Order: sequence, then structure tokens, then C-alpha cells
Amino acid sequence: MDYVIWFVLFWSSLVLLGEKIGERTYKFDYDWLFFIGIWVITMIVTETLFQSTIGNLLLKLKVVNENGEKIKFWQSLLRHCLDMIDMWPLGLVGILTIKYSKKHQRLGDIIGKTIVVERN
Repeated sequence: MDYVIWFVLFWSSLVLLGEKIGERTYKFDYDWLFFIGIWVITMIVTETLFQSTIGNLLLKLKVVNENGEKIKFWQSLLRHCLDMIDMWPLGLVGILTIKYSKKHQRLGDIIGKTIVVERN
């Protein structure tokens, strides 16, 4: 859900702010930096400030460290740097690590020392 939101924000920004150079093709100076900036804001900053990404808020979940405390910026960064591995192929890596890890964590949570729990 979070990556759908991220993609919509990124594509909308390209269309609104970019220069059309072909059929459904847009050029945006420093688009890779913008791409990373939107990712950092929608995933890491929101999770650090609110303990949830937008998708987690909608599902009434939050991310805490293994002690149950609010996560730090670096923990969120670590968990999301591994998102692509957790989602490969079709989320199989994440599903298997959640199913077979003691604390039901995906790989990003194990490395970031975080747990996803229900929001009270």
C-alpha cells in the first residue's frame, strides 16, 4: 500500500513538474534525487514521527523497536532499505521471514531491530 502511494506521488510530481519529452515520458532535472526525497518523506520521516507509514496508519499498525519504544530514524532507514528484498519475488522473502522468525519480523525488521504491532 505504501509503495502505491509513493508511486502515485512520484508520478504525479513528474507529470506536474517535469517536462514532457515524448508519449508518456517526462524529464525532470534531478529526478533521482526527487525520487529518493519522496521515498524518505513517505516512508522514513512519517514512520519516525508517527510510528507508522500512511499504509500502516490505515491498517492501524505501528512500528516500535524490540523494547516497545518509539523507533529512531536509522531504524526506519534500515527497515526500508531492505523493502525491495522483502518484496522479492512477490513478497515471498518477507512472507517467509515473518512466518518463520520468532518475533514474526520481516528481514527489514530483523536488521532494524523493529517490530510491527497493532495500534491501540
